[in-house]
Amino acid sequence: MKIQTTTDLGGFIRDRREGLGIKQGDLASIAGVDQGNLSKIERGTAKATLDTYLRLCSALGIDLMAEPRA
Repeated sequence: MKIQTTTDLGGFIRDRREGLGIKQGDLASIAGVDQGNLSKIERGTAKATLDTYLRLCSALGIDLMAEPRA
């Protein structure tokens, strides 16, 4: 899936979390993120550091890849 914005990434994180049946509070605890902030990240109303996105993705088994544009 091609993610172009942090809003896209937040929505993808939410969809994956829900698909795995993980509660928001549980993911927040696993990834070391405040639950309120995670809620905002998933809704696209808050930005986070790359480190935070990487921790969330790692906790959900998501691999992020970067590719140069053609």
